[in-house]
Amino acid sequence: MNIGIVVEGADDYWTYPALAKRIRMDIGRLQIRECGGKSRLKGRFPGFLKEFQNPAWQIERAFVIRDSDCNPPKPIEEQLRSMLNASGRPPGLRVEFFAVPCMLESWLLSDLHSIREIAGRRGHAAPVRDLGFQIATMQSSDDKELFSRVLAHFSLPATPAVYKEIAESIDFTAIGRRCAYFEEFARRIRA
Repeated sequence: MNIGIVVEGADDYWTYPALAKRIRMDIGRLQIRECGGKSRLKGRFPGFLKEFQNPAWQIERAFVIRDSDCNPPKPIEEQLRSMLNASGRPPGLRVEFFAVPCMLESWLLSDLHSIREIAGRRGHAAPVRDLGFQIATMQSSDDKELFSRVLAHFSLPATPAVYKEIAESIDFTAIGRRCAYFEEFARRIRA
């Protein structure tokens, strides 16, 4: 299956394809478009969906993914769908809209073991001391800041490459325990 993915920013650009390929092993071609932020995504995604109709790419499905910033995801997904309908540019392919509750970092923060292993592979000794702060058992609006602090704790930079590495090894069960809506994301990728 060939898919197109529209995302907010650079970290998303590298992370969501890695997650999608782990969820669905038969993904062939992948076209990814970064919008440069949430506000720009709203205006740019219809054009990217149109672009995905390039016959050479044979895109069968497209995903428009953005953070919900800890707001309920369903109304955001419906808003994006309405924006597409109002654009007058209905795509000739199946489109899924997905609002991540709270943010991508909420998922990546779910598996400290994976982050520790990546630090080790990159030659950073995992600190023996505790983090020195608590990570909530459920996603939270503080997750982006906490994720940055965790990366700093393990001497990892907050770069798209590190985000991608975490996505390539993160335990999906750990994400599901912290954010139940992850299973909905996986279901839509598999469908």
